[in-house]
Amino acid sequence: MIKDKLLFFSSTEWTRVRSSGSVINLVPTPQLLALTSPATQTFFNAYKLVRPINGTILTVGDVVAAANVPATNPFAQLPANTPAFGQTRFSLPTDQGAGSPQNSYQTLSRIDYNLSDKTQIYGRYALESQAFFGGTNNYSPYDGFDTGTTNFNNNIVLSVTHTFSSNFVSQSKVTYNRLNNLQPLGKQPVSPTLYLTGGTARIKSFLVSLPGYSQFTPGNAIPFGGPQNIGQFSEDANWTKGKHQFRFGGGYIYIRDNRAFGAYENATEQLGSNLAQGLGNMVLGQLRIFQAAVFPQGKFPGDTLTLPVGAPDFTRSNRYHDYALYFNDAWRIKPRLTLNLGVRYEYFGVQHNKDPKKDSNFYFGTGNTLQEQIRNGKVQLAQDSSVGSLWAPDKNNFAPRIGFAWDIFGNGKTSLRGGYGISYERNFGNVTYNVIQNPPNYGVVSLLAGTDVPSIPITLNNAGPLAGSGGTKVLPTVSLRWVRPDIVTAYSHFYSVGVQREILPRTVVGIEYTGSKGEKLYSLENYNRGGFGTQYLGSTVARPPAIGGTTNRLNGQYGNINERGNGGYSRFNGLIVSIDSSNLHGTGLALTAKYRYSVARDNLSSTFSESANNNNLGLLDPFNPKLDYGYADFDIRHTFVTSFTWDLPYAKNTKGLLRQALDGWSLNGIFTAATGTPFSVFDCTNGITVCIRLVPTGSLTTSGNGNPPTTGDPNRFKFIDLSNQKTSSFTDISGGTEVGPFPTNMTQRNAFRGPGAWNLNTGIYKRFYLTERYQLQFRAELYNTFNHANLFAGVGETDISGQDYVPADRRGRRNVQFALKFIF
Repeated sequence: MIKDKLLFFSSTEWTRVRSSGSVINLVPTPQLLALTSPATQTFFNAYKLVRPINGTILTVGDVVAAANVPATNPFAQLPANTPAFGQTRFSLPTDQGAGSPQNSYQTLSRIDYNLSDKTQIYGRYALESQAFFGGTNNYSPYDGFDTGTTNFNNNIVLSVTHTFSSNFVSQSKVTYNRLNNLQPLGKQPVSPTLYLTGGTARIKSFLVSLPGYSQFTPGNAIPFGGPQNIGQFSEDANWTKGKHQFRFGGGYIYIRDNRAFGAYENATEQLGSNLAQGLGNMVLGQLRIFQAAVFPQGKFPGDTLTLPVGAPDFTRSNRYHDYALYFNDAWRIKPRLTLNLGVRYEYFGVQHNKDPKKDSNFYFGTGNTLQEQIRNGKVQLAQDSSVGSLWAPDKNNFAPRIGFAWDIFGNGKTSLRGGYGISYERNFGNVTYNVIQNPPNYGVVSLLAGTDVPSIPITLNNAGPLAGSGGTKVLPTVSLRWVRPDIVTAYSHFYSVGVQREILPRTVVGIEYTGSKGEKLYSLENYNRGGFGTQYLGSTVARPPAIGGTTNRLNGQYGNINERGNGGYSRFNGLIVSIDSSNLHGTGLALTAKYRYSVARDNLSSTFSESANNNNLGLLDPFNPKLDYGYADFDIRHTFVTSFTWDLPYAKNTKGLLRQALDGWSLNGIFTAATGTPFSVFDCTNGITVCIRLVPTGSLTTSGNGNPPTTGDPNRFKFIDLSNQKTSSFTDISGGTEVGPFPTNMTQRNAFRGPGAWNLNTGIYKRFYLTERYQLQFRAELYNTFNHANLFAGVGETDISGQDYVPADRRGRRNVQFALKFIF
């Protein structure tokens, strides 16, 4: 403190985490690879298995039984006693309770300055530096694929508060953030990644790891990262006039996102749509799907390219201009009743690149129906399109707010509160950034065997069908990332009403209803699957002459068109009962307890379907969004949470050694209990790019318990037995399950329910008094105090075509942490 005008504070914290854990993956054995095609052997011979097989060996017969591989499958026709997959057990830097292994530090500096009795200045600078070890972001049993992550983030805030008069105060604030996240490649150069299926492949609960980066998640990619710069200015004012307290202001945000994203920089080679098909194609050396990024030389599918074809520019410098205005009136109608009336306006700017020639999107063509407009649509540079940008600006985002607070009896002990409002959410992240993948500057060659080309062999060449060192080749079908030009800002209605009552001094009970209704939520759907053209327009369509042939897609120039639109919607209703006390009955116990009963429903819980229980990317049927309406991925019916802090009061007036021994003890804890979350069971028997959900063929149980399966694994349980269910023979005009109409008795999305869970964390603290000013606190913290292992359903293994039960395993162990804290 300097003359009571200047206050400075600074703090720096270093974090070092060293921990490792055991990882078990399955890899193909040399005996199996020796029986596969030359293309498969060539691929695997290029990579060294540095974490060798040192665990259980599964034979062909074991895998056939575990994955329900048909007898006609090439894999099932191999000798049953052939060693097929072996466990590779190794240690890896992993989070064992204290965070991922890392070298990190954080620093914070703050300054407060009283310029005058009416003007206060506040400034803050924060820095975060994190370096996570190789293997924490990506790992592999094969050499050179272990990677880490670094973060280097800066934040600067400057705020000025000025009091013009006793009833008018303003605050001006400038904020700058520079966020830099880097996820580089490892020692291996850019190369294709081989996948058994389109998702995470497991055999007997163990992950199957094949050579490549992001080998468990085909939709993800590295390298990734770069600096994001965010500048923000805001102005807020408070004016009190009579019974009104007015608050108004606004803000402007400028975002410059300089990012590199290697989407399909490492080609993805998918062997099958399900595990059985993937195993068969590995034996044959044939792919189901090949996808890789190339530079299309400013051209479109059907145009001729000069070989060799290089990689596209994986970097973009996207900019956004956002602004908002708001006004709110807290109107005290009567001493016991306050009414809040307000409105907020928000505009979220359209993404645009520093170089406008790098912005391209798919735009509707002519036609009376959506299907016709897609068939006649084409890709254009954004600046040349009918809307003049990647998508049309949405300038109609007005959000009213209304609320009230009523002191029912006028004694300050019983209150009734409620409110209603609308909130908007900007389009975000890779939902819009992924338009980078559109021609003419970038092309994701996306070929489906049997639809786009007759067959696709496994290859080590990242350019796939465009490989070559001279001559010319035609650019084949590529996939698109399409933000609909007419997309609008997602929004939701929210509303609540609640009663609170003080039943004892500093002890309040309450009951509250809260709800929300999401509309025009961001969704992802593929509008150009095989079969859509025939289904909706009754005909095939010609591909560009140079490519030749016809296709049963809606648009013949492209493969999958992954659209970002407004097809999502949601509903939430919840009832909350609570008790809060800062000193229960004068015992020194601070207690908070809440119970919630709620129901959450939607047709898509996240734009990219990130949850492990989503086999499909986006909506199952883009032309029927209601088909996926069901319980949300995060729907938890019952939740109970309580936390407490108890400063033991027994020795408050003691002194000397007796005080040191008996005073300064406190007990803290957090207890949580919740019922399980929902999930779906899929049937990928005839899936191509999407799978239908289970079609019941017998009595069906949608929840279960921890009965052990016949495999004998001590920590693998048969949570739901589906052995009386059969795979579906359903196919549509695509030859798969792309189009529908889907079976009317197909189970609803998230019709199954996982097990509940509970946990208790506690802490015991003891203060030692060095002097009246200086104290030393000993802290003992127990996470999962009772060492209770909860049961978790294996929602990533719910494909009836590969396994006739839903597995579960128990997870959870006690972690104990000791610390000393110096207080002054």
